Amino acid sequence: MKTGGVNKLSVASTSALVLTYVKSLYEEGLGREYLAHIDFSQVKNLADELSRITPLFREALLLRKRMIRYLIKQLMIQHPRQQVCILAAGLDPLALQLTEYFPEQQLASIYEVDSANMREKQEIYAAISFHDERLHTLQADINNTHQLMSTLIDAGYDPQQPALIIFEGIIHYISEEQFLSIMRNFCSRTKTNAVIMDYMVHAEGLPVGSSTKAEEMLDTMESYIGSRLQQFSRKKIQNLLSLLEADQLDVYDMQAAEYVLNGQNKVYRGERKGLLEIISFHI
Repeated sequence: MKTGGVNKLSVASTSALVLTYVKSLYEEGLGREYLAHIDFSQVKNLADELSRITPLFREALLLRKRMIRYLIKQLMIQHPRQQVCILAAGLDPLALQLTEYFPEQQLASIYEVDSANMREKQEIYAAISFHDERLHTLQADINNTHQLMSTLIDAGYDPQQPALIIFEGIIHYISEEQFLSIMRNFCSRTKTNAVIMDYMVHAEGLPVGSSTKAEEMLDTMESYIGSRLQQFSRKKIQNLLSLLEADQLDVYDMQAAEYVLNGQNKVYRGERKGLLEIISFHI
């Protein structure tokens, strides 16, 4: 199917799955033009099945995206002309939105990195006539840290300058050792690098009704990707970050994130905290 002179990119990735739920965040500007070039048909059945299990899946993903954007804006104030690294960026057009939102005096450069779909992403950028010299779309395996860092540095990333690292939707798929290995490459002596990430909490820690749906949702996702999804307690994440000597930790469960963003809780009320938590820290 042709759109705007190029083939729509048809993908079956978890990145595409997430985008099907959060299209409302891209209803204007470059984000809307970008999404018009992606064919989501391969993930439609899975999206429908997860929505059948619980509509909260969509709400959680929307809150995650919105909260990460909120934290980016808060952390970008700390240093002028920051570098931003979006690791395992997938298909998300977050980088496009950041170039639209932040002027050059605030945002020096953006590096979006992934092991797949980066060439196709560049083709979509060309199709929507997007060009910003600050944005670098790079292909590298983030678990191969030598390849990751050499690719970043070759593109202009400066390890001596403050950076904001976006690590969204990743830790569920990798081991604790891989997480620590990646993060150690961004540790700075003066802790001027900030990280924003999310993680899934253990379903059995949720209220009874919520935990049953969460476990069914996890089983469905794990069957789709063919591997287990990592879950953590907040204490476990804090212990991992202590190995990085991280500081300035700010943690938000879904209830806290909804309140910060909306000034009230409509979805996450009472004991309902959600399956995801979002954390920012400095390393």
